[in-house]
This record gives sequence, structure tokens and C-alpha cells, in this order.
Amino acid sequence: MKTIKIKPSSPDQGDFVVINESDFDPKVHELVEGETPHQTIAVTLTTSISPELQATIDRAQAECEKVVAENAELKGQLETLKSEMTQGEPADLTGLIPVEQFDALALDLTNTKAQLATVQGELIAFKNDVGAMQARIAELQSVDYSKLKVDELKDVLKLKSIEFPSDAKKDDLLALLTKE
Repeated sequence: MKTIKIKPSSPDQGDFVVINESDFDPKVHELVEGETPHQTIAVTLTTSISPELQATIDRAQAECEKVVAENAELKGQLETLKSEMTQGEPADLTGLIPVEQFDALALDLTNTKAQLATVQGELIAFKNDVGAMQARIAELQSVDYSKLKVDELKDVLKLKSIEFPSDAKKDDLLALLTKE
């Protein structure tokens, strides 16, 4: 806090009295010689907003209002769900997504369940057919490496712990694989 020295109002106060500068009143107080109060300068500045900036501000404000409205609607839906929900029972959430999207998801789930049942049946049949298993193993072991790309060949060599030069060409990599 800034202070200022003023002349005493009675001789028993000494040569000067120190007061807060904000308490100084020139009608009541007299400054000690050499003291000057700090002056406050008020500046008024007028600016304007360009039309482009105002348009951007308006769009942002409209978007904010839209988000606030959507948020209020979602809060209302949530409160409705909470009030309708019985403890221990699953809530009906179909009102939160469009019916078409829900129906498409339900159909996709039904198709996936059917595919899973089919594959499970085929797996059980495959496990019980030793000849089919041996044929599949032979098929998997006879990989045509020539159809693979250079990066894929390098990955296969790394998996098999076979060293190769980093600048090796496809033919060189194929030769390393056929040596194994």
C-alpha cells in the first residue's frame, strides 16, 4: 500500500504524518514540501469487431446454444430412465439410439450368433475327422512363399530365426527359406 507525508494538524504530531495515499484529500490535508501524490490516468479505448470475426462469434454462440439444448435434452432422458428403472432390472435403452440403428445391430447380432453356431459345429466335426486334420496340416505347411512380398518374407525368416542381409532381394530371401 502506498503512503504519503502530510503536514501535522497539531504540533504534538511532529514534523509530518504518514497516511495511506488513498486517504489523502486535498481539501483536508496539506502535503509536506517535496511530496507529490501519484496520479491516476484514465484512458478510454474504443475498438470494433470486423464482420468476419462477428460472424465467427455468432456461429460459435449458436453452436454453444445448440450443445446446451442437447445437453438439457439428454439430462431429461437420463432422469426419465432413472425414474422408470426398477432396481435389479435392466433398463430399456432403445430410446437413446435411433430405431433403425438398433434394428440393424440386432440383425447383425442374430447373424453373428448363427455363424458362430455353424463354425462351432464344423470345428467339432473337424476334431473328430483325423484325415481332414492331417490334410489341413499338410496344406498349411506347403506355403507358396513366392506369392509373399519382401516384407512378409523377412517376417517369416525372423519367425524362423533365419538371419538375412537387410538389403536382400526377394530371390535371396526365397533361397534362404527353401534351404530350411
